[in-house]
Amino acid sequence: MAGDRAIEIQIGEVMPDGTVYAGISPDTGKPMFTTAADAPLTYTFNQAQKYAKKHDAHGHKDWRVPTKDELNVLYRNRVAIGGFEESGSYPAGWYWSSSQYNYSIAWDQRFSDG
Repeated sequence: MAGDRAIEIQIGEVMPDGTVYAGISPDTGKPMFTTAADAPLTYTFNQAQKYAKKHDAHGHKDWRVPTKDELNVLYRNRVAIGGFEESGSYPAGWYWSSSQYNYSIAWDQRFSDG
């Protein structure tokens, strides 16, 4: 029956609240949502964490910087999601993850080529 089928959300689909469906988190197995545009400025790792924590968009105040595996999902789905800087120039086009590589370096990813 048609009424029994689950409704599938497509990556890049804008939700009624204005967020964009980005895929499933490989860390939590839960759906991930993002905003339709980048943050307005370029941030250091610590600034990015603070920005996300204070960000209030689309009625949500629970934003955070993605883990390195979640960031890679965003990269792989970047065309469908849209809104990412892909020029490859530094620092534009580079995105922080919340995952630290060691005590002084965090994982980031360039969206022009992964």
